[in-house]
Parts: sequence; C-alpha cells; structure tokens
Amino acid sequence: MGCYLGGAAAARAGDEMSGPALLLAGPALTGSPSSGSTLLAGIMVTAAAGGPLFGVLLDRSARPGRPLAAALALYAAALTAILLCLGRLPFALAVLLAVGAGLLGPALSGGWTSQLPRVAPPGALPRATALDAMTFSLAALVGPALAGAVAGAAGAPAAVAVSIALIGLALPAAWTLPVPAPRPGPVPPAARSLPAGREPAAP
Repeated sequence: MGCYLGGAAAARAGDEMSGPALLLAGPALTGSPSSGSTLLAGIMVTAAAGGPLFGVLLDRSARPGRPLAAALALYAAALTAILLCLGRLPFALAVLLAVGAGLLGPALSGGWTSQLPRVAPPGALPRATALDAMTFSLAALVGPALAGAVAGAAGAPAAVAVSIALIGLALPAAWTLPVPAPRPGPVPPAARSLPAGREPAAP
C-alpha cells in the first residue's frame, strides 16, 4: 500500500506539474507568448477521450500494472520530446506531441485508483480510498507550486524536467501492481465497455 501511495502521489504531482511547466516553457523557448497556452490546450483537449479508452484497457489487461507503467513512460517521453522540440523544430510538432500525450493523462491520475482494491489490506479499503484521495489534493497543490518555484530558480525547462522525473519515479510502483484474479465468463465487446470506461460487471 505504501508503494502504491508513493507511486500515485509522484505520478499525480508530475501530471499536475507538467501543464504549468509547459505553460512557462513554451514562451521561454520559442519567444511566442501564446505557445505555452497552446501546448497546455493540446494536452487537455484529448484527456477526456483518453480516460474511457485507458480504463477499458486496464480492465482487460492480465497485468494492469504493465500498461499503466507503459503509459507513464510514454507520457514522460512525450514531455521530453516536446522540451527538445521547442525552439529547435517546427512548433506544430510539439503541439502534436502534446495532443498525443493528453490521451495518456488519465493514466497518471485515475488509472491508479482502479487498482486500489487489489493493494488495500483486507477490510481497509475505506481508509485506503481516503489516503488515495489525499494524493489528488496533495498533487493539485504541490504540482503547480513546484513548477513555479523550479522555473523561478532554474528556468522553465528545468520545471518540465522535474515533472518528467516525478513521473519516472512512479514507474516501479506501477510495474509491480498486483495481478488481478481471472475474470469469469466471456469478455464482453469493447463497445459495451467504452461508454463507462470500464468492463461491465460479470453476470
């Protein structure tokens, strides 16, 4: 449970930090005042679509920690690529990477919560849920503040780098999440699961 909470807190803080960090890094590296807001919009606009898709993927996976870890790694890689693109390659490429990263955004936050029943001690799910919810609040407070503090002290690119590092710290915890019990009965079509963002309960 401690490993889970540490990983979830790091991933969520990195997620909450990445948006403000890109908002600051865009103008700093391109000289365009609107570049930061464009990158932030690119990440946010696809997040709504990524949530249901990733929820179904986790529910259908025999080892949900693996796709969760892969999503974290890809999100961190996308942030790294955006940082390397800014000021060096066409800005449209950085926006395209931000749009792609946005699809993975829900994995950094809600993707963890779906695994909570598998890591909580027996009879302790209500307390574990409360602790998990606290990591959301902690990340929402710490992430933007840390982005501003790091950018002020070491520059906006450093703030993006710290958010990448936080997401990377969560990788071991995601990779080692417990394996769920086999699902009884046939797997329903994905089209039935997508509206809810999860698999329907077994009959």
